[in-house]
Amino acid sequence: MAFCIVEREETLVAGLPVRSPRRALGKLRDPHLERAWSAVLKRDADGPLASTYTDHAEEIGSYYTQTVGYCCRTLDEVHPGYVVSRLPSGTYAKFSAVGSHFPDVFSELWRQIWAAESRGEIVRAFTGDFECYPHAYCIELYISIKTSEYVVAQ
Repeated sequence: MAFCIVEREETLVAGLPVRSPRRALGKLRDPHLERAWSAVLKRDADGPLASTYTDHAEEIGSYYTQTVGYCCRTLDEVHPGYVVSRLPSGTYAKFSAVGSHFPDVFSELWRQIWAAESRGEIVRAFTGDFECYPHAYCIELYISIKTSEYVVAQ
């Protein structure tokens, strides 16, 4: 198993939202997402950089909102003009990948996720997913999952 099951507390990410169609990862650039990250990186973040994936339109299988920004604990830590994306506490599958080329690292993460889904190891809950960056060469991606069949790691 290339991932672990974890319980996460509620997570707040302050930042800029981008409504995106799903696309072939690593193949197409999203200029809206690039502009949002550029704007976020020009300001001092009040917490670790992070991104959320919320508002999945599962029924049409093509849209979600990605909020790029930083983790915060309260609304007092939110910069003017930013929105807050809230992910509920719950059970998540934690995937991670390391490498020097960001698109490759990101693509590898999604290959791991799709493989775990296709093998029936996880069933996505679509309540929101969370991405963070422990260091410049690592991405950790937390995928919300349905819990009826899983034992949570302590």
